[in-house]
Amino acid sequence: MPVISALMSVYNGAEFIAATIESILAQTYTDFELIIVNDGSIDQTRQVIENFNDDRIRLFNFEQNQGIGPALTLGLSKVRGEYIAKVDSDDISLPTRFEEEIKYLQENPEIDLVGSFMEYFPHNEEVRMSQRYHYCKEVIEKELNSVVSWLEMREKLYWFCAINHPNMMGKTEVIKKVGYLDVPVGTDYHLFYNLNKLGHKMANIPKVLVKMRVIDSSITATKKDKFFKDVLYRIKKEEIRNLFTGKELNFIWGSGIMGQQLLTALTNDGLLETVHGFIDSDLTKTGKIVMDKTIYSPKILEETKEGQKAKVIIASQPGKLEIAARLENMGYKHLEDYLVYY
Repeated sequence: MPVISALMSVYNGAEFIAATIESILAQTYTDFELIIVNDGSIDQTRQVIENFNDDRIRLFNFEQNQGIGPALTLGLSKVRGEYIAKVDSDDISLPTRFEEEIKYLQENPEIDLVGSFMEYFPHNEEVRMSQRYHYCKEVIEKELNSVVSWLEMREKLYWFCAINHPNMMGKTEVIKKVGYLDVPVGTDYHLFYNLNKLGHKMANIPKVLVKMRVIDSSITATKKDKFFKDVLYRIKKEEIRNLFTGKELNFIWGSGIMGQQLLTALTNDGLLETVHGFIDSDLTKTGKIVMDKTIYSPKILEETKEGQKAKVIIASQPGKLEIAARLENMGYKHLEDYLVYY
């Protein structure tokens, strides 16, 4: 049996999947199988895969598109390796990726899952010049490459998806404990978040081992919006309910789209009345009303009654690190007094 099972799902990936497969077949560590679940593609994806003549490739096909959750669940049921390495169908794994990740796991047996640093690259010149690509490079890439040790990871996974799914390798028995949620986006964060809650240790190798392709922005933006609307609250519901009990002054820090989506989710969960209002660092918004809730300046946290702490959910993605540091300086404790929505 192979030591590593590389796991990939793909839908209409004919344009890029050959380069991805080639990067896996070129790995310096060769004792692996590559499980590919073709999720009902209607382009030439299946034909591209079948053109490869390598018995390490095991292809499974859905006749109709079922979504990433069911596709990865099927793939997970087929793995034979002791370790699982996730692969995305449009990214490039550097040749030593498997070698370095399995070495790390074998030399650090207390770690159950490891990722690595990553690097975005543009599909074409138009993407290279786009605002979204610059945001990916200057914000998201730096954020994903900011967490290394398992101690850092233990806290930051409550904040955001601090392990990049296409980079990760983990113990098969551990990954199967949680598996993949049947949702169109967010399956990776659900996996890592819940493994973290179960006490499994995860870390990142501080070296770029995967390059991630940035393509057309519209699909990615739609998926991200759906993630915040439908999936993120579901993942963090237990922690949110424990924080917003209704007995304190409860605030959402961030009155923009993410904060408004969080308020909608709280409303749907019957927690609207627990929210006193928004906080926003942009003082020009102070006193305005959004979704029937007043926007306050951060000074409101200093004006609570003596001995009373407000509870805060940070829903301001670009500024979350600075806001969390500010709260910590005020004596706020993560998960007890505040949490980061994303």
